[in-house]
Amino acid sequence: MKRNKKLILLMIGMMLSLVVLAGAGSGEQASPVRVAGLSGVSGLAMVKLIDEPVLGGRPIAHSIFKSPDLLTGKLITGEVDIAALPINTAAILYNKGVPVQIASVIGWGVMYLIGDVKVKDWADLKGQTVLAPAKGAVPDLLFRYLLIKNGLNPEQDLTIQYVGSPVELAQLTAGGAASLAVLPEPWVTQVIEKNQKVQVLLDFQQEWQRIEKQGQTYPQTCIVVNQKFAAANREFVRLYMKELEDAMEWLNRNPEPAGVLGEKHVQISANAVRNGLVRCNLRFANAIQARPEIDRFLLRLSELAPNAIGGKLPDEEFYYQP
Repeated sequence: MKRNKKLILLMIGMMLSLVVLAGAGSGEQASPVRVAGLSGVSGLAMVKLIDEPVLGGRPIAHSIFKSPDLLTGKLITGEVDIAALPINTAAILYNKGVPVQIASVIGWGVMYLIGDVKVKDWADLKGQTVLAPAKGAVPDLLFRYLLIKNGLNPEQDLTIQYVGSPVELAQLTAGGAASLAVLPEPWVTQVIEKNQKVQVLLDFQQEWQRIEKQGQTYPQTCIVVNQKFAAANREFVRLYMKELEDAMEWLNRNPEPAGVLGEKHVQISANAVRNGLVRCNLRFANAIQARPEIDRFLLRLSELAPNAIGGKLPDEEFYYQP
């Protein structure tokens, strides 16, 4: 009897050990999914998901970077599985051989000309001095493209002065040191809140639609996936994209709580989110379906500066097949 009892206890102990080992093994398999975004509008798109530690039974960790270089560095080393970043940056990485694919578009342009002088149309910029972010960056290239299409020579008909970052430019404009400035949201709203003389003068998105004869504006921000991760986790990628789409719809319907989350996670003031959300043009679209708009935008950038997209239009492998 005692022998049978010892045998039973031994078997129970072995079964418990197997359960523990199995649990440890499953824990190792369910490593956290690493998602990253940038401070600003791209990060704003995912704020509703940032506090969620688990998605579809899988641990998930969001990181928000202030510097695009830090984020691209993580993508290059394979330390990020899913990321939000500018579309031209995604094209550059892909053309350099970094294994990323674009899965969706989340931002459809946030660029505006603001100032405290009278400007009704693009022709009024002749003879003016306009401050803009870094030379050769997307805001500068887009501004130059729209100037050219409106019959203005960016080198001769006006003066473009460059400031290191949108943050610095916003501070100058809010303080009255810049009469005209090219800025993206959310800095547009932050400047207007600090300096009531400043107004939105020209909408780059509307002008793009007019010039390109498109019902849709240009796609500026996207979600990319690491190719190896996406191939091994198709169901999770599909789930995350659906959750992100729902989160963005919630964001646009709820500017008040969205502002709280924006201030908490992506360094945008709650007021700027509440008052500027309508100009952020955040809308989810599958990358395959948006490919014509993506290719058009990248082509226009490359016509001014081929290196702005990595030298060539990405091929069809750039687009993630869900």
